[in-house]
Amino acid sequence: MNEIETYVVMPGSPEVALCARWRVAAFSVLEISVAQEQRALDAFAADPAQVALIAKRGSVPVGTCLLVLSEIDPNHDVAPWLAGLFVAPEHRRCGAGAVLVRAIEEQARDRGFERIFLYTTGAAGFYQRLGWELVERTAWKGFDTAFMSRAL
Repeated sequence: MNEIETYVVMPGSPEVALCARWRVAAFSVLEISVAQEQRALDAFAADPAQVALIAKRGSVPVGTCLLVLSEIDPNHDVAPWLAGLFVAPEHRRCGAGAVLVRAIEEQARDRGFERIFLYTTGAAGFYQRLGWELVERTAWKGFDTAFMSRAL
């Protein structure tokens, strides 16, 4: 089995379209079309302060994750954020999520940040196993949500 590696998504690359499809299907809170998300991801990928990653096993894309400076309607005024972790269902439970989380943490560290944050509605245990701490439970966009952080 091939090792999972991460790559920065470049504006205009074929990975932008795939990540947009994944994100729209997985995150209904986005409330946008695939075409809109693709345009947004292209612009996002062009911003050197933020990063979109794609994970691949060999040449097969398996997941994506973002390092963002501002979360959508945050309840907390902090930065940066790990956002939009997604692993394709057929590739789950094989380490891709952990690889993406570690790669985003490294991207934040490389940009000089000492701490990173995230919101999750159902994966607090996953993140805690990776060393993240639960800061508090909060209502975010109408969902019972874990606000978490990790020292870098």
